[in-house]
Amino acid sequence: KLLEVETPVVAIFGKSWSFHVTDILKVSYEDNLKMISDTVAFLKKNGKEVIYDAEHFFDGFKADEAYALQTLKAAEESGADNITLCDTNGGTMPFEIREIVSKVRKHIKASLGIHTHNDTGVAVANALIAVESGVSLVQGTMNGLGERTGNGDLCSIIPNLQIKYGYKVIHPEQLRRLVETSRYIDEISNLNHNPRLPYVGEAAFAHK
Repeated sequence: KLLEVETPVVAIFGKSWSFHVTDILKVSYEDNLKMISDTVAFLKKNGKEVIYDAEHFFDGFKADEAYALQTLKAAEESGADNITLCDTNGGTMPFEIREIVSKVRKHIKASLGIHTHNDTGVAVANALIAVESGVSLVQGTMNGLGERTGNGDLCSIIPNLQIKYGYKVIHPEQLRRLVETSRYIDEISNLNHNPRLPYVGEAAFAHK
């Protein structure tokens, strides 16, 4: 089905947490590694750029560091172009992101990505810390939309990376349209635009 849509890039996710392998998939550790390898290899054989999302990676790493790294190795050795580390529960703190991403960087040579959730209010900070620690791809959503308390908000991540860190993330004209785009996305989502959003909210930068 992924091949039928004919996109040049395909993103898939796999299990990095040993608990999920045994209790959710109910397979052996080796079978899980084989599923990762076979899927990535199949997509690469069919000419796709592959982003492998390591679901629940940070929880998995804290529970069983060696196995979590094995799952990344399985994806890398099968040709994944990018391996994205997911804080799926949104409970990892910035200092943990820095420490764990730095450790992963020592073992994985492929391009790394970060996927953050905002359950503890640090999704944007975690994304920025991950970039500082060697990540080159950031997954997020406009206005932080997403399940539970949302994902890393691209309307904060993009200007922070471009203005504060000096990365060229988007064209300057696109950056000028960020407020307009943020409001449009809320409009088509049938949501009220939050005036207190950083950068794109009506109250941002206002000071008496």
